Amino acid sequence: MIEYIKICRIDHWLKNTFILFGHVVALVLYYDLDLPPGFLLNAFLSLLPACLVASSYYILNEILDAPFDALHPAKKMRGIPAGKVNVPILWVLMTALLAGGFALAWLFFDNHLYLVSLGVLMLFALLYNIPPVRLKDKAFLDVISESINNPLRLLLGWFAVVPADVTALPPLSIILAWWFFGALLMTGKRYSEYRFINDDTISGGYRRSFRTYNEQRLIMAMIGYACLFCFCTGIAMAVYEPLNNLVMVFPVILLAIMAYFRHAMKEETARLEPEKLLSNPLIITTTILTGVISVWLLYAQKNDWFNCKDALHLMEAGWEKIHK
Repeated sequence: MIEYIKICRIDHWLKNTFILFGHVVALVLYYDLDLPPGFLLNAFLSLLPACLVASSYYILNEILDAPFDALHPAKKMRGIPAGKVNVPILWVLMTALLAGGFALAWLFFDNHLYLVSLGVLMLFALLYNIPPVRLKDKAFLDVISESINNPLRLLLGWFAVVPADVTALPPLSIILAWWFFGALLMTGKRYSEYRFINDDTISGGYRRSFRTYNEQRLIMAMIGYACLFCFCTGIAMAVYEPLNNLVMVFPVILLAIMAYFRHAMKEETARLEPEKLLSNPLIITTTILTGVISVWLLYAQKNDWFNCKDALHLMEAGWEKIHK
């Protein structure tokens, strides 16, 4: 039984905390930081269908990837390539989890765009895993298609807490920023995995996209996604007045990104499983610090404790006086 539970990857449910970002965006831009009745309950319930559906596509991933995992130095010990589980039972379990997830989504949420977003999430999981499309075998498209889970989780969080008649999406700049942030993380995972295998023949057999990738291309892609994330985030902060104060948190965001790059490129990191890439204490600390500072800045702007735009105007005015 323990092997079947491992294949469901319950420990990977942590990724669904990205749904919380959708709750935060709705709370700030739709509710103006005024917590409505039922918000917290809906926020909690939104995680349950997503976790069940996630486990269903983790099972699908393991079934379809078993021949390739057998070539991986660590993944060859997983349940299917090691012969520890019965594949027909996995198909039944996958179907039950998928049906349960969509049933809960229909039951919990009046805004059925939550259900639609969940369906699109599963659709991209199929496109990512199933031949002949199988996007995970296509260099760079694998990262783009896998990281689309980030904005889809953002939509799950958004539609879980906004009223049933709301069909408007979150701002495009925020959707794209969250997508590029996911692409940065996924490319870092590819980079770590490429170095972990450290053999072009084995890595190319394990995943076809690795026949195109090399360390230089992956580093360049990480830099590109980091820049696009910062660019789109800056647009959102500048355009939407409730977010203006968040420009002050940019130095901490950059510190978190640098910590991520530093950890991904350390020699000892190449010997770790890529899933452990985010376990670095500095990454965790800077991420928490970013969240805490962001919350304070949002409430500071709402309650007129501090306004970044006014402060910057005063600084510019003072600079002009000095140089006259």
